Amino acid sequence: MRFLYPNMLWGLLALAIPIIIHLFNFRRHKLVYFSNTAVLRSIQQENAKTRKLKYLVTLLLRCLFIAALVLAFAFPYYPEKQLSADTTDDLVGIYIDNSMSMKGQSQRTTMLEDARQSARDLVHKLNPSSRYLLMTNSFEVQNEYPMNQEEMLDQLDRMNPDGAPVAMGEVIDRFEMLAKRHGYVSSTLFVYSDFQRNTFDISSAKADSTLRIVAVPMVPEFKTNLYIDSVWLASPIVQVGLTNDLMVRIVNQGDKEVKGLPVNFTMNGAMVASTTVDLGKNGETECMMQFVVESVGEQKCTVSLMDHPITFDDAYNFVLSVKPDLSVVELGSESRYCSLVFDDDEQFRYTLMEPSRFDLSLIAQAHLLIVNETAVLNETLQQTLLDAVSEGSSLVVFSSIDDAKNIRYLYDRLGLAFVEIDTNATASEDLAIQHAFFSDMILELPQHPDLPLIKRHARLKTNGIPTVLLRLQNGDPLLLSETVGKGQVFVWTTALSSTWSDLADNALFVPTMVKTALLGGRMGRIDYTIGIDKMLVLNDLNLEGDQRFLFTDADHSFNLMPASEVRNNKVYLYLNDDLPTAGFYDLLVNDTINRVLAWNESRVESTMDFADHKEIGETMEKAGFNVTAVFNVSDFATSDLVEALARQSSLWKLFALLALLALLAEVSVLRFWK
Repeated sequence: MRFLYPNMLWGLLALAIPIIIHLFNFRRHKLVYFSNTAVLRSIQQENAKTRKLKYLVTLLLRCLFIAALVLAFAFPYYPEKQLSADTTDDLVGIYIDNSMSMKGQSQRTTMLEDARQSARDLVHKLNPSSRYLLMTNSFEVQNEYPMNQEEMLDQLDRMNPDGAPVAMGEVIDRFEMLAKRHGYVSSTLFVYSDFQRNTFDISSAKADSTLRIVAVPMVPEFKTNLYIDSVWLASPIVQVGLTNDLMVRIVNQGDKEVKGLPVNFTMNGAMVASTTVDLGKNGETECMMQFVVESVGEQKCTVSLMDHPITFDDAYNFVLSVKPDLSVVELGSESRYCSLVFDDDEQFRYTLMEPSRFDLSLIAQAHLLIVNETAVLNETLQQTLLDAVSEGSSLVVFSSIDDAKNIRYLYDRLGLAFVEIDTNATASEDLAIQHAFFSDMILELPQHPDLPLIKRHARLKTNGIPTVLLRLQNGDPLLLSETVGKGQVFVWTTALSSTWSDLADNALFVPTMVKTALLGGRMGRIDYTIGIDKMLVLNDLNLEGDQRFLFTDADHSFNLMPASEVRNNKVYLYLNDDLPTAGFYDLLVNDTINRVLAWNESRVESTMDFADHKEIGETMEKAGFNVTAVFNVSDFATSDLVEALARQSSLWKLFALLALLALLAEVSVLRFWK
């Protein structure tokens, strides 16, 4: 048994007080005269032993009361029961949640620094022979071997303060795995976290009876937060010199309304737009900011606001990649119409490709793919086209003039079934002008519009999924659209040949083809999230020769080499480590900058929703974990977790109860012992 406050034991000197009182009877005697003292003498002789016994019992009870009271205030506890981590056979794990939310302000500094200091004091107080593992969200390899006290203290000082959010169940599973790997039959994990509900997920963790958990919730001083949740373009196409609209969603995690919050939009470091927004209590709003891109290339953009003390989510970074030209690949044996639209336009890079000699790299990099009426495609090539569309390209398919079965595989994958070739001439009608495809291309349709005249067309039966953008007077679809992955497929049921239609000469043809190309040139990923986007897929790289990839920041003070592999004409990059901070990073291919990528902190922890003391204990115990203690922040305000653990002992309560019983017994003796 040990004492939390051993200096209180000096209070045992107070035991001398009742002893002195009983040794020296300071009561004044009253003299009473009797005529015959013989009777009194006999009474005194009979009660002398009883009186001495009564005085002795009273003395013992008073001494017991004082001693028990002093011991209770000294906080006795059993370290081997309350702190089994203080043994050489037990592996001590200390998990410090180093995600961005832990940088929130506490009563003294930040929650992260409070956790670090408390962990240092814990290591100082435990058995010097104990072995430690330091667990963080970064899962750093150098911390995953048993360390002695000095090594552990050094690693706490060197701990990476920037980590991505991680589910707590993943941390517990990893610690249990490491404890077993190093041969420890029992272990104790001290968990320092703010226990946000979004990350306090232990459903995937497997409870182990040999693991004890001590939960140390860190409580922020402020539980309000303003943050930028997301940004997106109102139109997926950004063109130089034209006005573009950027949408921004802002969230208020607080119980107070916010009026006139400034929101700024910068591009390449220069302010291009600003606005103010009003936010209700625990509400959100969306605002639109207009901007103009002055040049092609990659534009580093940031939308930001001012908020305190939680700042990691006050800025949102993204990259607008404005392409100098768009790649158009037409598959067929000859081209008489599409080449007139794209071949001489500087905005497009046009290629006519024989299907029998197709180039996978050109298809993968194309923004617009065209299957004309002369193309004969095998199923492999048709699937390759659909794969390219799923990554963001546009695909335009014209009916084959030789055999409609040439593209039956495409039809099947799009939910279309070929019925027959209809040779009856008919006019077009029912243009879906309200559809997003036409809404910004045709402002007003004349009363009698000049729409294509169709002489022959393929009758297709649909499953209801493709959207009909243009229909014939007989009710058959002429132009259908369907979204496939990130891209779109447009199917014309007629051909461009003059024996089939006058579509190539119609005023609708050129703007329709240009719009499909622009849709294929839409923005790809404009940003990535640290800790979540561990794999990047690049489908527009030249794959000839060896490739060496490297992520670096603007001043080249940080470098990260990802693992890479090439599959299906695509490059897959794997980030084994997280990037240190949000911002812009260059991707170097063979020491040459290939592109700029924008990274943001996860918004998972932006929600100020924390599990309380009771919920933490109940959740862990329900999951089957052996929970030694769950502290309130006031329990370890002095940062000494060992003392806080000692306070969990019930021994002091036993001594307090013993003191009360002694006092009650003394009163009973004095009152009823006659």
